[in-house]
Amino acid sequence: MPELLVRLLLGLLFVALRAQFYPLLKLMGYRRFEPQQGSVLVTCCTNGLGHLHQMERVLAVLEEAGVDFPVIALAKEKKVPSYKLVALKHRFPHARFVDLDFEVDYDNGKSFKNSAIVWNAAKTAGTRSVQLSRKVAALFKQYRPAYCLSFWEPAVASIINVMNAPTRLIAVASQGQIYRDSSGDERGLLMRGLHQLCVGPRGTLVPLSVLPMEGAIPQIVSLPPAAPLLLDDGGFYVAYTTVPQVLSPLKSKLAGRRVLLFVKEKRLAYYTSKYKRYPHVTVQPASPRFAHYLARSRGLIATPSRGVVTQALAVGKPVYLFCPRGHLEQEYNLRFYLKHFAAVTSPRTRRYRRLLRVGRAGTLPSGWQGRLESLAEWDAGHAAREGARASQGRTLSEWLSQTDELIAKRLLPLLTPAPADAAAGEAAAAAGRGGAAAERAASGGAASPAGPSPGAASPLASPVAPWVEEALRGGAVAAEGGTGAEEEADEDEGEDEDEDEDEEADEGDEDKGEGGARGHGA
Repeated sequence: MPELLVRLLLGLLFVALRAQFYPLLKLMGYRRFEPQQGSVLVTCCTNGLGHLHQMERVLAVLEEAGVDFPVIALAKEKKVPSYKLVALKHRFPHARFVDLDFEVDYDNGKSFKNSAIVWNAAKTAGTRSVQLSRKVAALFKQYRPAYCLSFWEPAVASIINVMNAPTRLIAVASQGQIYRDSSGDERGLLMRGLHQLCVGPRGTLVPLSVLPMEGAIPQIVSLPPAAPLLLDDGGFYVAYTTVPQVLSPLKSKLAGRRVLLFVKEKRLAYYTSKYKRYPHVTVQPASPRFAHYLARSRGLIATPSRGVVTQALAVGKPVYLFCPRGHLEQEYNLRFYLKHFAAVTSPRTRRYRRLLRVGRAGTLPSGWQGRLESLAEWDAGHAAREGARASQGRTLSEWLSQTDELIAKRLLPLLTPAPADAAAGEAAAAAGRGGAAAERAASGGAASPAGPSPGAASPLASPVAPWVEEALRGGAVAAEGGTGAEEEADEDEGEDEDEDEDEEADEGDEDKGEGGARGHGA
């Protein structure tokens, strides 16, 4: 698409957002405000669990550093599994959890279709913009946030940009790696549109990266402790995706292996029924015990979710990836993992060869470390790459071990006011106290003793770890604007309803008379 046309469409998107939200916010009482220094509004996407896991880890580090976040706003609380919501509220008891109840649904739990996404976006904007505007206006009025720490949540980020609010927007997301990687994916209309919605021209994007990258935080995952493999009856595989329709080849292509398939809690009954004819597949709800089973399994079968795949690679597990059709982020992740990791394999079917632009033989470009194989070939060939998997797993684990330190180093400078801003905030607070005292004196009331203002409180008032202080002294500050300084994700995946038929039919197309030149089609 021509660059001029892309810019025109992005400009129209901004105009549409401003026309939608500006009058609503004004009608709901939004007024320009003086930010309360040190107050952080946290917002989080709930399409998939990746963003929630990332938020929990980041906030734990920031809380230790003394950062105050009185409000955690979830895009749509009912999408969060009950165990996760309870854990978050227990972990952060002093925060107020707000359900924005405003999020575009990427899938219905069964399939992924772009037309359905566009329709859901239009319906959501048309039916829920009023209540969203009311909630956001009330939050800004009550808390006057100086910062919004967003985990790829587009609604509040868009409002901050279209209202030109004084709140500084910092986004933390796995998608940040795509914008930094210069692979070409970041230049497309959809990815630039996502950047405008979630970051915008005034925001700062801090990437979560699987491999070391300047200005980035390691991909946030929890690594399971080492555990012996359970090899009874040949062992088992773990499988995970938010839309298990993508993994339908498990029904027939791995009939001789046990598979533990994790699905969304709300779709458990549906997929239990769907797989009841396949006794080698056991369906389980997503839970914290996933990592325990992963450590004891033969390997992972999944879609290219950044969190779960990185988790498996770091502990040296072989990984087989099915990619949702038309999901740009997932397609990027698939190419990235196949390029950099010997443990990763994908199908050698026509669709994947076209996606990766390789010939009929399925040979990946020179320098790529992954492979294209059938599920049966992958299952039989783990021993050949055991050494490479272990070596890359150790290297990846070393990078991931720096997560907490780099969270502090990248984010604390962004969430700490510059000396001039802090002085201005203190002056404004003092002026406010003086004005209030004058009003009370004029009315005959007694002025209360002057004290520190909550608005001027430092976000680092509580004791901090030594590496936190070092981060504040010399931490690198991510560049603002542009395409930024992620998962999870992701981080919601899906597939067309006929994906299972496509995959199973394509498994045997290597034996058909398809020309090599056709295999190079995009």
